[in-house]
Amino acid sequence: MIRRRFAIFDGIGPKREQAIWAAGIADWTAFLEADEVPGLSESRRRSLRREVRKWATALERGDASFFARHLPPAEHWMLLEAFGDAVRYLDIETTGLSAHHHDVTVVGIYDGRRHGALVKGRGLTEPAIRAALDGCKLLVTYFGRPFDVPFLSVNFPGLRWDFPHLDLCFAGRRAGLTGGMKGVERALGIVRDPSVVEVDGFEAVRLWRAYERGSSAALEKLLTYNEADTRNLAPMAAAIYQRLCRKVGPCGGVR
Repeated sequence: MIRRRFAIFDGIGPKREQAIWAAGIADWTAFLEADEVPGLSESRRRSLRREVRKWATALERGDASFFARHLPPAEHWMLLEAFGDAVRYLDIETTGLSAHHHDVTVVGIYDGRRHGALVKGRGLTEPAIRAALDGCKLLVTYFGRPFDVPFLSVNFPGLRWDFPHLDLCFAGRRAGLTGGMKGVERALGIVRDPSVVEVDGFEAVRLWRAYERGSSAALEKLLTYNEADTRNLAPMAAAIYQRLCRKVGPCGGVR
């Protein structure tokens, strides 16, 4: 979808974007090949061509930091298909709600093929998180902007977050989906492991405390819950992406 968008550039609003599409200019490539663009003066067209070339080059190079700097966070959803295998899905578990007073207990990261969990006291370190996020060009979370990323930033201050971030909580609301992560899952027909359907954030804290008292079963259930949360971000992101695409125009599918 990112290659079809023109309203992301200065001076191009939704109406002008629609006019560009209506003129048969479906994407950046067609724009760069067009001899003229209805509604744009020659000087404005030349200026926009420079911008389009710059963005297209960044996309071809997979320059995630470029889009983190220039694309508004609310529009990071448009990169989901473009960055494909470089997307990382992340979900954390903690001992409470305050990053300054509580600990991170589990960091789950899914790359679209494999899920890995880093556990406090069993390999959860800043270098390990950095290694798990290596190659990430788009981070996908649910309510991660206000919670997961700030929590990790406080507890692991050396981590860098210089890539785009698609927060499905807010993208989902734009797509008409509300009710928390599980509510969105149900609305989209996404199923999770029956053994953790009733587990929530508060239960996750209880499970961690039970593990600290010696229950390996509690940790196993906590990790199953984290894996369900993390893996389900992928089909949720694909569905929300399609819904948002339909709000602005046709787009391709997401694996």
